[in-house]
Amino acid sequence: MMSRPDVVEHVPSARYLERVREIVAEELELEPGELTDHGHFVEDFDGDSLALITVVARIDRELSVEIPKSELPELTTLAALSAAVLAHAGQGPSDG
Repeated sequence: MMSRPDVVEHVPSARYLERVREIVAEELELEPGELTDHGHFVEDFDGDSLALITVVARIDRELSVEIPKSELPELTTLAALSAAVLAHAGQGPSDG
């Protein structure tokens, strides 16, 4: 576990995660309430790799959070995607 005492997570995290959920729901054509943290994008929600690429591109554009393409195969659930967004959100000066 990483110790990050200089990062205040409550406000930015909630905002990021809410927007990530909205983006994923829109791209998978789901209502935000239908999307669960651990449901598999492909197996449970009939998503595909193109939808995930679109989600990651929107996160980059809308939230200024760049997730390396090499991580895409691991981003199979909302929980995994949210963790990646939070991990990469603090890695650069973005004041979106």
